Order: sequence, then C-alpha cells, then structure tokens
Amino acid sequence: MLATLLPAGTRDGRRMISWVEVHDGVPWGILLLFGGGFALADAVRVSGLEHWLADLLGGLAGLPLPFVILTLCLVTTFTTELTSNTATATLLMPVMAALSGVLDVPPYLLMVAATLSCSCAFMLPVATPPNAIVIGSGHVTPKVMAREGLWLNLVVAVVLTVMVLTWGRVVLPV
Repeated sequence: MLATLLPAGTRDGRRMISWVEVHDGVPWGILLLFGGGFALADAVRVSGLEHWLADLLGGLAGLPLPFVILTLCLVTTFTTELTSNTATATLLMPVMAALSGVLDVPPYLLMVAATLSCSCAFMLPVATPPNAIVIGSGHVTPKVMAREGLWLNLVVAVVLTVMVLTWGRVVLPV
C-alpha cells in the first residue's frame, strides 16, 4: 500500500505503483480466505473453544489410537465437504493440539491426520473448485459424485490412518 504513495523517482509525479495495478494484480480472494482462516483460529484459541472441543472429543481417550485417528480423519473430511479446506485446517489445528494432551499422544499424529484429511473432500461440488469443475462438465451428476465421493472419503480415511500410524511414526518427531 505504501508503494502507491511513494514517488517513482521521476519528475512527473508518478507513483511507484497505482492503486489500479494493486487492485487488479492482488488475489484478494486468497488473501481474504487466509485472513479469515487465521481470524477464525485466533477466535477459537481466545474463546477457549479449542479446549472445549478437545474435552468433548476426550471421550475417545479409552479407545485404540487407530480408531481415534480414523474417527478424526472422518470428522475432518466430512467437515471440509461444507467448509473451505483452509478454514477447516485452521480451525482444527489448535483443537488437535489440545486433544493430543487430553489423549496423551504426540500432537503430530493428530495434526498431520487432520491436515491431510482437509484435502480429501470428494462428495460435494461446493467442497473444492475441482469438484465444481467436474460437475460443471456435465459428465458427472451430483448424485453420482456424492455416492462415489462417499466411498472415496471412507477409503482415504482408512489409508490416511494407516499412513499416519506407520510412516508418521518413522518420519515425524514422535
């Protein structure tokens, strides 16, 4: 913004960049998406919602870790069907960190599982732009996308669970 006020060093009074160039060249939608996601995450932290949700999910404490991670993958995947991937990840990361303390497991296991699950929305056209493109092509109906996407979501949740429990323990600092 400051560049729109600073002179370009020429004698004709031009600025380094005009507001029109800034307006046309900046991807405002992406900036607003990330800014909104960060504001949401901060609100979750400040309000204490992350600890409330972690305590609510703390009922998973007595269950085997693979079932806990599978459940979190499924919850995250179905949440991101209706919200943006960025907002879901930004919202859930503080919750996963708090939940790891409640469950007494390394936070990386839950956070990586949830983060990867945020990119696995296959059921609804509104979930991701690629889904909307597929529906827009006319070759796939919303009913078919929902049915096949459900199966994909379930399979991917299982694959992510196995991946996090195997590779995650080798690669991540747990």
